[in-house]
Amino acid sequence: MRYKGAALGVLLLLGISAFFLFPKNTHKDLILIQETEHGLFYSPTNDSETTQMIHILALEFDAHYTRLSTMFHFESERKLPVHVYPDYEAFRKMIGRDTEGTYDARDKTIKVYTPVNLENPNTRRAFTDQITHELVHAVIQQVNPKVGRTKWLDEGTAYYASNQFEAEFESKLLFGSAFLDFPDLEQFQQSDYFNKAGGAAYFYSGTLIDYIIDEYGIDALNEIICKPNRMEKILNTSLEELYAEWKSRLQNPED
Repeated sequence: MRYKGAALGVLLLLGISAFFLFPKNTHKDLILIQETEHGLFYSPTNDSETTQMIHILALEFDAHYTRLSTMFHFESERKLPVHVYPDYEAFRKMIGRDTEGTYDARDKTIKVYTPVNLENPNTRRAFTDQITHELVHAVIQQVNPKVGRTKWLDEGTAYYASNQFEAEFESKLLFGSAFLDFPDLEQFQQSDYFNKAGGAAYFYSGTLIDYIIDEYGIDALNEIICKPNRMEKILNTSLEELYAEWKSRLQNPED
């Protein structure tokens, strides 16, 4: 009986370990559409239009994967699952909020809505940028799962590394609307800043990441991602000084 009990204990321990070490299968109601070098792309439907749309996303995903892995010193032994929903209402209902994309850290899966028709260049750019944006989240949150708690760092890094902020930055300068809605430091640190400011919050967070990389280097950003609470020590400056310098450079880009 003693050995039988020990055997049952071992089996129970292995079962518990497997539960925590290996994510549960969250793809059971989805169809595997395409497997690439770095990703597994699933969708509720596998018609020709959806398959073509996913092929476009998969090309963009793999094109940026190596760059981002190198940038953030990330290695993974598993391919990253991506759930693609061509029906926005079904996607919104599944996610439980209004959004077109997210990285779900609970099952380590990118989940996005993408329309099947990507013929319009602007539409195609918007949704291929989105898959890259969510890939950045996936990478940095696997480097440090706690980085998602610092909203400006998480979203700013994704906006910067997906190259989304560059076009907006140039547009603001071109049309003379640059930085009219610049947040003060207190606003920037508030947890609901992104809910209140919308797209502006992503833009300003991205420009702060751009500033940190330009002034302190990519290694400093990687240290901050690993230890957000030690940012002032890593940069050897206070948050107030960093904010003032960033704001000054952003409002005087030619200086």
